[in-house]
Amino acid sequence: MKNYTRLLIKYTLSIAACFSVWSCTELDENPKGRLNDPEVAFQDISNLNAVSIAMYAAIRGDGSWAEGFATTQYMTTMFGADDITTIAGGNKEPFREFDEFSKSPSNIWMSNLYKGCYRAILNANAVIEYSKYTQDEQSAIDNLVGQAHFIRALSYFYLVRSWGEIPMYTTPDAPIDLGLSEVSVVYEQIIADLKEAEALLPDTQSEVGRPKKGAAMALLAKVYLTKAGWPLKDESAYALAASKAGEVITQKGRWGFDLLPSFDMIWKRANDNSSESVFSIQYDRNTGDGAHANHLIGTASMPKEENGWEDFFCELTFYNEFPAGPRKDATFYTVFYTSDGGVVNFEDSDARHPYYAKFRDGAVDEAQPWVNNFHTAAAYALIRYADVLLIFAEATAQATGVDTQAYDAINEVRNRAGLPDLTVGLSKADFVNAVIEERGWELAGEGQRWYDLLRTEKVQEVIDKRHPDEPVKITGAITPDNFYAPIPEAEVLKNPNLAK
Repeated sequence: MKNYTRLLIKYTLSIAACFSVWSCTELDENPKGRLNDPEVAFQDISNLNAVSIAMYAAIRGDGSWAEGFATTQYMTTMFGADDITTIAGGNKEPFREFDEFSKSPSNIWMSNLYKGCYRAILNANAVIEYSKYTQDEQSAIDNLVGQAHFIRALSYFYLVRSWGEIPMYTTPDAPIDLGLSEVSVVYEQIIADLKEAEALLPDTQSEVGRPKKGAAMALLAKVYLTKAGWPLKDESAYALAASKAGEVITQKGRWGFDLLPSFDMIWKRANDNSSESVFSIQYDRNTGDGAHANHLIGTASMPKEENGWEDFFCELTFYNEFPAGPRKDATFYTVFYTSDGGVVNFEDSDARHPYYAKFRDGAVDEAQPWVNNFHTAAAYALIRYADVLLIFAEATAQATGVDTQAYDAINEVRNRAGLPDLTVGLSKADFVNAVIEERGWELAGEGQRWYDLLRTEKVQEVIDKRHPDEPVKITGAITPDNFYAPIPEAEVLKNPNLAK
C-alpha cells in the first residue's frame, strides 16, 4: 500500500503539471485507466489522503525551486509594496520588475506562486470529486474534503489577488483550453469553498499543518475584507468580515488561537505552530537534500556581509516610519557581522538597508552569523491570530463605525508590540488608516502588505513616499491596469484563451 500511495501522489502531481503549468504528452490519456478506476482506487481512504498530501506538497513546493511557497520567489508579484524591495544589481531582475512596476509576462519567478497554487487546486479537485467513492467514517472523509476546499480557496485567493482574471478549475478533468474567469466569479467560488470548509472541518486536527474549522472562518473573514475593497468594492462585505472575524475571536479558546505574550517569541523555531498560528505551511529539512525545506527563511533574507543572498529587505521610508519598540527590534536587525570579525552598520553596508530579523532563527548561528543555512525547517505562517484581530477592527469600523470592540482588537496588537492604546475618539477614516498602518508593521515582510495596499487603494500614496535613496527606481505606470501580474507567457503560449 505504501508503494501504491507514493505512486498515486506522483500521479496526481503529474496531472497538475499537465494543466496550465507545463506542456504534457499525457493529456489525451484516460485518467481512469491510469488510476485503475477511481471508483475502486478511492474506496480506501488512505488513497484519498495520499492526494491530500500531494495537495500540501504542491503548496509547499517540495523538491522544487520553481513552485510553491518554499522560496522568496513566491513573493515576486508583491514587490510593489514598501515592506519588501531588493538590490539594484545581481540576479534579482525578476523581483525588480515588480518593484519598478515594469512587470513582464516572461518573468520567470512569478510562476512559482502560479504553479504551486494550480497544482494544489488540481489535487484538491481530485479529493473533492473522488471522495464520493470512499468508504470510511464520514467524519474522516469530511475532514479531508474540508481541507481540500480550504486549500483550493486559499490558492485561488492568492491567484486572484495577484493576477485578477484567472482560469478557474473545479474538477480533476478541467479542459486545457479553459478561458479566464472574472474576479467576482472567482470570489464567489472562494467564498463557497470556505463555507463548505467551515462546515466540514473539525475544531482540532491530529496532524500539525492541517487547517481547523477556525482557520476556515479566519480566512473567510480575510476574503470578505478584501472583497469589500478594490477592485470589487462590495462594501456589504465589511459586515460579513467583522462578523466572521468576531466569531473566531470570541471562540479563540475553541480553536487554540491567541497572541503570544511577546512579539519576538513568534519567530523562534521552538514556537512554530503556536497559538499565534491560524494556518502555517510545514517544512522539514531533514530529508537529506532539503527537498521539503523552507528556502525563504535564512540565507535569502540576509545581507551580503553575512554571506546572504540579499533577496529582500524593507524600503527605507517603511523602516523610518515603523514605530520604535520591541516589535521593531524583533522585526529588523541593523548591525551585520562579517567573518573577519568586522561590524557593519546597515547605513554602511552594501545594500544600505536594514534586514528582517524575523527570518533568522534556525538558520543562523548567532555567535557566527556569517555561517548560515540556505534552508530551514521553519513553519511558514500564512494566517496569524494578530491578522484576525486587525481584520475585525477594520471591518467593524467600516461596517458599523468605530466602537470599543474595534479599539480593543487593535490595542491588543499594539500593546503586545510595546505601543500605547490608539488615540480615542478617532474618526472612522483616521481609525481605518491607523489599522492599515498597524497591519503593515505587524505583518511586515510576510507577504501581506501588497494586497492591503491594493484593496485600500494606497499604492500611489506609498510610492509618493518612497525614499530618494532607494536603489530600485519606478519606471512603469502606477495605474490599476498595472497592478495585476500578467499571466505567465508560457501559459498563454499553451492556451491562447488566457491572453488578456
